[in-house]
Amino acid sequence: MAHHMRRRWLPAAALLPVLGLAPACSDAQRPAGAGSDAERDPAASEAKDRSTPLTADTLKAALLTEGEAAAAGFTLTGGDARTGAATGDVGEETAEPDGCVALRKVRSQNVPGRGESAAAWSTMYVGDSAMAPRNTVLTSYPPHTARSRLAELRRAVDTCDSFSVRNAHGAASLTTETLPVPDLGEEAVRYRVLGRTETTSGHKGYNYSLVTVVRVGGVIATVETSEVFGPLPPAQLAKFAPEPGPDEPMIAALVGKVAKSAGV
Repeated sequence: MAHHMRRRWLPAAALLPVLGLAPACSDAQRPAGAGSDAERDPAASEAKDRSTPLTADTLKAALLTEGEAAAAGFTLTGGDARTGAATGDVGEETAEPDGCVALRKVRSQNVPGRGESAAAWSTMYVGDSAMAPRNTVLTSYPPHTARSRLAELRRAVDTCDSFSVRNAHGAASLTTETLPVPDLGEEAVRYRVLGRTETTSGHKGYNYSLVTVVRVGGVIATVETSEVFGPLPPAQLAKFAPEPGPDEPMIAALVGKVAKSAGV
């Protein structure tokens, strides 16, 4: 099966910019028992809202190290951090319906205007594989802003069972499905997206993206597993849908480090 996938890797690479993966419906719920901060303790919520967002150095330190990734069965291949939100021109992307673009933005390290105080990111693979990267993005906000970002994402997951996106590289039609959320952090969202993509040069293919988003205080931790393929028959495509099982220990370890760094 691995050899079968590698034969499609090069043509599938042409699809990455359309999918927002360039080098680089449904229903969501909070973890059981995880009410809002105000419901648990209004005074604590007010204090948290006045807390200072984490710095880029602190966020980078909250990412899994090479040894921690290896202990969870992954190989870390690189990462970095940035103070402030992205400012580069990565090209405009539009979605229809418009609110569905939140499903795309949350798992990207490079979203101009998103408003984070800092960001850190890394990429890892299962074992020594060179397929299905796990991309981690940590973004830091004042806690009330982080809650608003998760509320926006939840609305998108609730309503965007199907949507389309277009950018300078091509267009894609996408469908989403909700998966059970892990009992991590203060709130979490998990969904899987299948994209059917065509580039401006005519390349066609598919992308599966499994996204887990966990909020811890003012930090939003996102882990995305992505798989990109050239044209495949539906029966073969169904075999490659990423499942969260192999990632659970790694995600739990990451969220534990973020919670410690955020003092939660």
